[in-house]
Amino acid sequence: MRFVIGLSMKVVLVSECQELARDISLVLNVRWPGLRMLRSLDTKEATALIHSEGPDMVMIDHGMPSLDCFELIAQVRGFSDVPVVVLGQNEDAGDEIRALETGADDWIALSSVSMQFIARVNAILRRCSRRYARESCSLGGKLRINYDGREVLVWGQRVKLTPIEYKILCHLAENRGRVVGCDELLRHVWGPFYEGEKEILKRTISRLRSKIEEDPARPEIIVTERGAGYIILGQEALSPL
Repeated sequence: MRFVIGLSMKVVLVSECQELARDISLVLNVRWPGLRMLRSLDTKEATALIHSEGPDMVMIDHGMPSLDCFELIAQVRGFSDVPVVVLGQNEDAGDEIRALETGADDWIALSSVSMQFIARVNAILRRCSRRYARESCSLGGKLRINYDGREVLVWGQRVKLTPIEYKILCHLAENRGRVVGCDELLRHVWGPFYEGEKEILKRTISRLRSKIEEDPARPEIIVTERGAGYIILGQEALSPL
């Protein structure tokens, strides 16, 4: 998660309304001239876009009749921390509370898209950036993760990981001391439609271990909990630098 301070931003908008998409693009382009707006019309397409594109923000049109807004929020939260904003066309306190409790970061009631919309979006990005800010971590001098630079060091030497390998390592590190189930890892790294694809995960974990473990056959960093998932052992093992 990053706070968007430059001139570019990528947004996934889930809406059937071309007029709404046009109005949002016009307003946000004032602040982010390099804005890239990706529009989706259903839950499956939206989750695939979010997973593949890694947007800075997701906006969901609550007024879209063919969409279960709350189901989409829940699915997104199953694999991503991207800021999610619900665009409400009316003041519906019940739906607003439900959206926030399901995992949305904010609800913006829109009668029209005004310049105040930029300030609201900026505030959401800033708040989410603070919430998900992370420091570098090290594991007993063996391994260090520099989140800001997306850098992994093993015994001080930089190791090149694929984006998938990096996401697996970070998710396990963030949940150190807890067994992370295979379906959770598959959902977080590949997306919500990969649950049950354990062979893909097993092969990727094997490649990751070959890069970070001293002896991949006897792993000391990423440990298998047979029948349950994977774990980086010990709350004290991985500590902030």
